[in-house]
Amino acid sequence: MYKPEVNDTTTKILKGLEEWAGESAHSSRFFDFYLKLLQIQAEAEERSGIPATGLGHEELNRRILDGTTLIKMHETDIDWNYASSIFNQLANLFGDYSDILPGFTSISDVALPAITAEIAQSWLEGNIIPSDTEKTVLEPQALATLMHHTLRPFLTGYGLAFKERFNQHSWRRGHCPVCGSVPSFSYLDKEKGARYLVCSCCNTDWLFQRLDCPFCHNVEQPLLSYRTDESGLYRVYFCEKCKHYLKAVDLRKVAEDINLGLEMIITADLDRQAQELGYTSAENRLLEDPSSEL
Repeated sequence: MYKPEVNDTTTKILKGLEEWAGESAHSSRFFDFYLKLLQIQAEAEERSGIPATGLGHEELNRRILDGTTLIKMHETDIDWNYASSIFNQLANLFGDYSDILPGFTSISDVALPAITAEIAQSWLEGNIIPSDTEKTVLEPQALATLMHHTLRPFLTGYGLAFKERFNQHSWRRGHCPVCGSVPSFSYLDKEKGARYLVCSCCNTDWLFQRLDCPFCHNVEQPLLSYRTDESGLYRVYFCEKCKHYLKAVDLRKVAEDINLGLEMIITADLDRQAQELGYTSAENRLLEDPSSEL
């Protein structure tokens, strides 16, 4: 079965975005920001590499069957001092582009927390950041956005490490089996049109039901729908129960390999259209209208 190279490295995504922008004549302040963001993440991803997971086959299967995500932050080999330096670099970057990134206008006056395994695990589980970081005055969404983009290059390595190690048919949940994050993209495979979700943080892909909302598990067909573009290549799935949407690409419509990380970025106009219809993405967005400046 043909599947795309979901776990494309950030370097490949960066190169693809540069080529796409050149061909499409896209140039904007938001685009400049995104290039710098990917450059920082690519460096962190390259330095961290693909780690040894240390998780045996029996324990891995137990966690999958129990619905427990494979990553526990205290079990990782992440260099938290280095992660904190990436967090600070990204905070400075977001502050430099605060004119297009709401919530980061006063970031230069904020006492930023040091990133630890405890803080990272709290963020992954959607909990309040531990009390020793309450000195920060960042809005919760701004802090969550920085945490997401800080941890992404480190977790992508773990996504690669666990690739093909778990049984796709044993998971079928709406959140990532590796890190627990929500999907930000999806695709229909080339062979049967089966739907796979793609993690918003570690880039892991996993098999999921076609007629099921991954965010609220609504399976009532009258409350589920999708729209396609004129070519039929792209879809946007909608749930009327939770009002979330999810973008998808139909691989049955393409002849060559595609970079899903790049597709997620260059389909920003689909985000805009969905949001104009009153739907929201389950992941934290950089901008209310991600295509307004791209």
